Amino acid sequence: MRVCEIAEIIEKIAPVTLAEEWDNVGLLVGDYSMQVSGIVIALDLTDSVINECIAKKCNLIITHHPAIFDKLDSLVTTDYTSNLIIKCIQNNINVYSAHTNMDMSDKGINFEMAKLLGVKPNTFLSDGLGIYGEYDGNLAKLLLKIQKITKENEPKIYKSLSSKDAEKHKIAYVGGSGGRIEEIVSKAKELEITTIISSEFKHNILLELVAQNVNIIQIGHFESEIIFVDIIYNLLKSKTDNIYKYVDFK
Repeated sequence: MRVCEIAEIIEKIAPVTLAEEWDNVGLLVGDYSMQVSGIVIALDLTDSVINECIAKKCNLIITHHPAIFDKLDSLVTTDYTSNLIIKCIQNNINVYSAHTNMDMSDKGINFEMAKLLGVKPNTFLSDGLGIYGEYDGNLAKLLLKIQKITKENEPKIYKSLSSKDAEKHKIAYVGGSGGRIEEIVSKAKELEITTIISSEFKHNILLELVAQNVNIIQIGHFESEIIFVDIIYNLLKSKTDNIYKYVDFK
């Protein structure tokens, strides 16, 4: 298959039109017409990921976070991002990224996490921002599920002042940095959400949510989105035998 054909498969479940205006998604390095010899899927483009790609004789890396985000005025080996791009070019490696379009897809990160956690029905929190739904079980059960999925040993939990060990919760899940976090506060109140799971909260936002009787479960940014690797792997594994998941934080 060619790079463009792989891109078409991904964009069927996560069209680039879903991405935020400020985002940078799609093929960021390479040639759409190139034949794909193999694929490495990772959350980020790193030196270790590129080395894995070279070792496995692959020529396509698919990442969640864009390999090129801020404007590059030059490509020099003394710059971290530039050095990665140069290494990919030197080794004929294509780099494709699916970021906020994968966050805002109903087959993307937030919905798949909700499915694994047992949150239902899965509904967008607001305009593609996260999901929310009903969860049968207490917070202890929910934490065990989170740990099993993310492999994170001790997620932080902030219980609201009037929190009770209820057997049902209305859960919101927002992968990554929890963009538009201020919007989450108003939505939590409007939708009577009892627990929010995300990775990054400003301190004042955390305090405000807890004061609104909302429990907070805070997990790592990497852990909150690593399911991306499985989503893409399952989507493409029938297309090539030479496909690999890279799930280390390095």
